[in-house]
Amino acid sequence: MLIKRLPTLAILLTISLAAACAPGVPNANANQLKKYVSEKPAFVLFKPDNWKVEQENLLDSLHVSVTDPAAASWVELYFADNRQSHYDSLKLLAYEIKVLKSRHPDLKVSEVRASKDQSRAAATFAYTRDQVPLEGKLYLQTDPQQIVVRSCMAPAARMATARNLLLDILANFHLGGPRLGPARTASPPEPEPEPVRVQLVTRRAPDGSLSVDLPPDWNFQGQGGMAIAVAPRGGLGFVFTTFQVLPSNYRVQPPPNVIISPYRPPSAFIFNIFAKFNNQQVRVLRAQKDAAAMQEFSLRTRGRCDAEDLLVSWVSPQGASCVGSFKLLNAQPNMMGQWFSIMVGIWGPADDLGRYLPLLGQIGSSFAINDQYAKGYIQQGLAHLRELQRQTRKSIQDLNEQRAQNQGDWEARQARKDNMDSKWDDYRRGNSNWISELEGGKVYKTDPWGTQDMQTGDRVEGSPYDYVHFEGQNPRYPSETMREVSSSELQKYTEGK
Repeated sequence: MLIKRLPTLAILLTISLAAACAPGVPNANANQLKKYVSEKPAFVLFKPDNWKVEQENLLDSLHVSVTDPAAASWVELYFADNRQSHYDSLKLLAYEIKVLKSRHPDLKVSEVRASKDQSRAAATFAYTRDQVPLEGKLYLQTDPQQIVVRSCMAPAARMATARNLLLDILANFHLGGPRLGPARTASPPEPEPEPVRVQLVTRRAPDGSLSVDLPPDWNFQGQGGMAIAVAPRGGLGFVFTTFQVLPSNYRVQPPPNVIISPYRPPSAFIFNIFAKFNNQQVRVLRAQKDAAAMQEFSLRTRGRCDAEDLLVSWVSPQGASCVGSFKLLNAQPNMMGQWFSIMVGIWGPADDLGRYLPLLGQIGSSFAINDQYAKGYIQQGLAHLRELQRQTRKSIQDLNEQRAQNQGDWEARQARKDNMDSKWDDYRRGNSNWISELEGGKVYKTDPWGTQDMQTGDRVEGSPYDYVHFEGQNPRYPSETMREVSSSELQKYTEGK
């Protein structure tokens, strides 16, 4: 894949969004759009009245999508913590391509561009969904604190006419409330959520291999030392199970607990598992190798494995946003290429995890199985979620501040570009704007023929008052040298009066 490197850091987004103005300040086209305001988290965007906005505020990420009534065209914005994953824009692009490729095998990527420091990248991509060819643009931005992904998509046949509207929606997105300055103070912590309390009942596997205490309405399957328990909408649950993995299906329909895949490490194989259960928008938020588990596995089985602790977010088939802690142990393949994966985990609702942690703790603590080695993994999963909850409040607060800071930096870059563009436009058209402080901020404008008082309409023509020769001398008060401003600065000046 050919990577075209651009000479400046800001050129990617500014060229791609040249038709749009700074976020949060609608341009001429956006004036026909309707304002949409979200309070938690705080953001503002502009969209057609009948377009739908959906948001997903996870532990350390925010996903916003704006979709037309037919779900044929859409805009997406994704903000996430980068302090653990350490993505640059090209690594992030590779990850996004891998995820899209797994869902759309006919994916085609072109016009890939990156800034010299790899903090920004952009690409054009296309694939077919429901037999409709789609085309879109992807803009990625990374720094040590966070990643930002902006994208838009439309049917290929209508992309030319839809592009300006999609870019307007992207450009007029404003994240955060009041601007945070250098002297900002930390927001007070939110009160502890009231925990969910449910009377649990003991459920046992038919073969007596295990038992666990669960809410009465949870679905439970247990057999042969393996168990999965899930709340009605899939938003909570725990699992301890094993998957057999074959490199090929050998022309037969594989059993339910068999996955067809070449060997993959846990952080990659987790996508195969979640796809098997029809989960969507799967993202690995953190991945950490577990050397102790690998060593213990080797002592018990005399084999080798890869073991990782994973923090994963996803959307269930019922539409519930979830986050969970999982441990995956992937045994190395045998000579036939066959292998197996042990999955242990516990999960809860992404936007309300704190209220359910005590309940998940009760469930995990009640899990009874003859194998203490297995039970220990359930307890480790609970410990990971408790630690995650402990860190979540400060992490979200820090991330929101970083989001707002990033948005402010983006707006400042766009404002500088708008100012430079307006100066060039003034020069090309032979115009200049001047402000008289002596006359209380009155505006004068020069053109190729002279200077005009924009308040009274009076004109003074000829040299030295034409654009080429005018140096700012006030026509009415020659002792004053007026201040020159660009048309962009003049607009802000008049709006502020």
